[in-house]
Amino acid sequence: MSTGNASRTGGEWVVEALRAEGVRHVFGIPGVHNLAIYDALLRQSAIGHILARHEQGAGFMADGYARSSGEPGVVIVTTGPGATNTLTPLAESYAGSIPVLVVMSDIPAALVGRDLGALHEVVNQIDCFRPVCRWAEEILDGGAIAGDIQGAFDLFASGRPGPIALSIPVDLLSARGGGRIVEGRGRGRPPCHVEEIDAAARLLASARRPLIISGGGAVAADAGGELRRLAYRLGAPVITTVMGRGIIPETDALWQGVLPNKRATEEAIRAADVILAVGCRFAHRSTQGLLLNLSFSPDQTLIHLDIDPSVIGKIFKPRLGIVGDARDGLARLADLLGPGRSRAEWDVERLRVLKTSANERYTPEVADFIRVLRGALADDAIVVNDQTGVNYWMEWFFPVLAPRTFLYPVGSATLGYGVPAAIGAKVANPRRQVVAVVGDGGFLYSVNELATAVKYGLGIVFLVLNDARYGAITYLQVNPDFPALARAFGAAGARVDSPAALGSALARALAEPGPTVLELPVAVEPPWEL
Repeated sequence: MSTGNASRTGGEWVVEALRAEGVRHVFGIPGVHNLAIYDALLRQSAIGHILARHEQGAGFMADGYARSSGEPGVVIVTTGPGATNTLTPLAESYAGSIPVLVVMSDIPAALVGRDLGALHEVVNQIDCFRPVCRWAEEILDGGAIAGDIQGAFDLFASGRPGPIALSIPVDLLSARGGGRIVEGRGRGRPPCHVEEIDAAARLLASARRPLIISGGGAVAADAGGELRRLAYRLGAPVITTVMGRGIIPETDALWQGVLPNKRATEEAIRAADVILAVGCRFAHRSTQGLLLNLSFSPDQTLIHLDIDPSVIGKIFKPRLGIVGDARDGLARLADLLGPGRSRAEWDVERLRVLKTSANERYTPEVADFIRVLRGALADDAIVVNDQTGVNYWMEWFFPVLAPRTFLYPVGSATLGYGVPAAIGAKVANPRRQVVAVVGDGGFLYSVNELATAVKYGLGIVFLVLNDARYGAITYLQVNPDFPALARAFGAAGARVDSPAALGSALARALAEPGPTVLELPVAVEPPWEL
């Protein structure tokens, strides 16, 4: 059903289109050019607004919201610097295939691109966003505002997710005009081709050592049940990418490890005769990076299933490429293989040894920290990572028990992600535990957003591992008193003297109605064997 032709301001059409798409929260900061959107937000109650302290924070909040819930995150920002402050979050959302929509104002339409020195002008502002967005568009017709916003949600639902940026001149946001809203738009992800699934089933049926590599695309497709069903039918170990963690519980006997963890995965991959990669783009950072240098031999068969045809064959050429939805493909593969016992010939004991192996840098202290943290949290707790020494170890060894519960900026490896992304995750999941694990350097990148957590009474624990340095580059720095800083914002703050005291400190912090900063003085070396 469509409704339209009512006279509304451009800002009202923005809000009405978001409402029609089921948006419940937006993150942003008002400015002189986007006030028409904020006026419209104030006149309705379906969409709540979360006021960030910096547009970069708003962008990371939207990423955390989307990453933890599966629903698109929405950001509202103003012209010029307000808009460009979202570029780093969008770079991370692009790398992670996270659905984030940024709606930004722009200078008056007649001035766009003319470089006349208008207030907040960034010449051809939208061009800054094209490299980090699936779609970036300047809207120059007020009647197209609602349709373009709904079109963004069409793209989120039908293909590989990723950020979208829409720029709307201030005069179009303020002017009244017509438009059209389509309620209940029918959307679906493209199914896999029947012949390609048949061919894949034949290859998998003949495998002696089948193996599955599952990525974020399987999580986006909500394909956990289908993946586990196929893995057990084949007797196939499952390796997940960082973005794919939790697709099956990592306590499951078939889960082998996280792809870049060379010690757990390299030997298994080399031993496999048929590999099914699903929803995985073999990102260079994880496959040609600091540790794992992945390759496939000529006698191995690679089947690559992904919703995005552009990633198939980009790094590794498969014997069989399948374009389509991961859930559809996995379900039909399991149906074709039918019931029966696995014929796999894996050395299960050897796989178990590989799964638990680690180098000498993985100290008992780090292992105890991870054990205590996991034990203090519910199975569905959301753990948000920044970039610090222990996060690299958590990437491999923190047990993830459910999808969308381990948030990590693996694509861009940016500092400053953890605090605002945890806020977004808590807004999306108010009844679940949320803990951000950050270093002292990364915490100070976005500590201003602690004010947002206090304002909305968000019961998040920010666990700051303080080694008094930017550990990855070893330059010393001078830090504030973190618990005192937290209290200055109106949050709770405490220092944890040792990892042994962490469990009880977390229990007290998780019981607080608002945010808590816990400082744990500790130095953790990253796992890199360079």
